[in-house]
Amino acid sequence: MDSDQASGLVRSTLGVLTGALAKNSSEEEGARALDQALEKDHDGSVFDRVGDLISDAAQGPGAGILGHVLGSQRPAVETEIGRQAGVDSSKVGGLMETLAPLLMGALGREKREQGLDAGGIASILAGESRQAEERDDGGLLGTVMGMLGGGSSSGGGGGGLLSKILGLLGGLFKRRS
Repeated sequence: MDSDQASGLVRSTLGVLTGALAKNSSEEEGARALDQALEKDHDGSVFDRVGDLISDAAQGPGAGILGHVLGSQRPAVETEIGRQAGVDSSKVGGLMETLAPLLMGALGREKREQGLDAGGIASILAGESRQAEERDDGGLLGTVMGMLGGGSSSGGGGGGLLSKILGLLGGLFKRRS
């Protein structure tokens, strides 16, 4: 796939993951569980070893994160992302396993740097998800959120979390090529 298609796939996948996290954290119990996971396991240090994560994502925490975030809908979500992107769903799964720890690390870093509680994290996710929905011209996010039992998210303002991750990945891939 060309770089534009790859970039679009990464952006779409991050949007889906953010939407799923926003849905999960829209209820108090889910927000509390996410806050605890960020506190315990996702402090942002993943960004100190991104190369290791990318080179061996299958050994990282991505599959576990996706199990919590997508549950039994993971295969269907991968299939839908792949269908809309014109990519085999097995490639989508590997990408999701790479991006999930990065998203959690970015959230953990935001939590730590801004002193956010569970409600603050939920607010960031709601804003990021809303921004992803606005960019979602193919309807992927709406389709996937329907699969996960939720509609559009609303609320809070996003701080450009997805843009930060995309910027980091762009810089990394430029260095590797």
